[in-house]
Amino acid sequence: MSEEELSIILKNLYENAKTNEQVASIHLFGIEYADTLKGKNIKNIAEKATGKESYYSEINKGMRLKKLLENNNLLSGKTKNLKQDVTHQLTTKNIILYGPPGVGKTHNYQRLISMIEEGKGQKEIFDTITDNEIKQKTELGKANFQKIEDEKRVEFISFHQSYSYEDFIEGFRPTEKGNIELEDGIFKRIVEEARENLKASQNKYMSFSEAYEELRNLYFEDNFEQLKTVRGINIIIQDFSERSLRVLSEGAKNEQYVKKSDLEIVVEAILEGKITKPSDIKTLNVKKDTISLAGYYLPIAKKIVSMMQKTQTIIEKKNFYIVIDEINRGNISKIFGELITLIEEDKRDIYEVTLPYSKDKFMIPSNLYIIATMNSTDKSIATIDIALRRRFTFLKMKPNNNLVKNVEARNLMESLNTEIKGKLGEDFMLGHSYFMGETIDLDFLKEYKIRPLLEEYFYSDESVNIDKLLRGNSDAS
Repeated sequence: MSEEELSIILKNLYENAKTNEQVASIHLFGIEYADTLKGKNIKNIAEKATGKESYYSEINKGMRLKKLLENNNLLSGKTKNLKQDVTHQLTTKNIILYGPPGVGKTHNYQRLISMIEEGKGQKEIFDTITDNEIKQKTELGKANFQKIEDEKRVEFISFHQSYSYEDFIEGFRPTEKGNIELEDGIFKRIVEEARENLKASQNKYMSFSEAYEELRNLYFEDNFEQLKTVRGINIIIQDFSERSLRVLSEGAKNEQYVKKSDLEIVVEAILEGKITKPSDIKTLNVKKDTISLAGYYLPIAKKIVSMMQKTQTIIEKKNFYIVIDEINRGNISKIFGELITLIEEDKRDIYEVTLPYSKDKFMIPSNLYIIATMNSTDKSIATIDIALRRRFTFLKMKPNNNLVKNVEARNLMESLNTEIKGKLGEDFMLGHSYFMGETIDLDFLKEYKIRPLLEEYFYSDESVNIDKLLRGNSDAS
């Protein structure tokens, strides 16, 4: 391997390092092989990276780089730990917690998110969730989750039979004024927020959305610097909405619309040095009317770029989460539509589609986790969409008798679940949350919580005596 090739690999490793310890390992590696190859370039890179802390832009990319080092016999003992750290990171982005009612699926999705935030390894996370034990530092986990909620990085929704693509991704909705406008769904909104954060963390400056919103605020505060077309004609902004600008050039009669989605594409192209003049916009993947309005788009985009670059800073890459309760109760094909493929881990940050309503380009970022819950007693589980099964990792959660401290309640739980498991299977057993609590009224629990559930389980099965089951009889037939 040449000095130049190794230098490139080291540079990429630094950019994808997550902790100072990992950076230090790469630093030692660089110094060691700099002497061997007499590569001053490598040594300079290593010295500059010491003490730097950054975050993964793409874990798989880091794994491939380290595999390349290993294949070329360049991994020393000092870098072995770095390789292990990377392979143990949680690369699974789509997770379903499933089990019977009362096993703590809601509690554990919060624990799952907290452990991801704490940087726990994949095996530790999955073992902890499936063990379903009450661990120490529970309060710390709650504090972590609360912090994520306060930062608006998690969204919670429930699927149901009438939930649709228009609710989840985008669709036309009536406004208070009686108009019909295109509105983003909850999934599209959090995807855009995650994508903006990922870009900002990589580029080290204010995100496009933040700059757009700041420019919008300046407009409403009447503190807006006059923009001009490339020909020096004043651009008059008539309105500045969340999705577009309504503009007019001085002396013209007809208003035009500058769309936020295409404006972002132009901004990205300027930052990457792809365009310098209006005619260059025709080389971008934008709509036809955008090309004809290039004289408006370019000066507005340049203003946004100047605002973004003016506030250069180190922006931390953060994870975003969408939690879908009862995911199997929705029509997955109807809700996800063409995006079902994009949620796969190896499609993130790479593949994009054109949305049917807005015609926006849409890509799912690698810093978004989709976490769902599913009730295993739901009869619709048998017909769950095969596309969902293939794209999610399923973590089965079982009732845990050890979490029930009341001896009488625990005995009742064990007796009921022995009978239910024998007759219906373990997917129908009662969860421990029914029986937990320092003070528990067993008579109330039996009559108003457990009996209705058993009557549903054994509907029309006259061979089962529910009264005997509730008394804790080992044989209720």
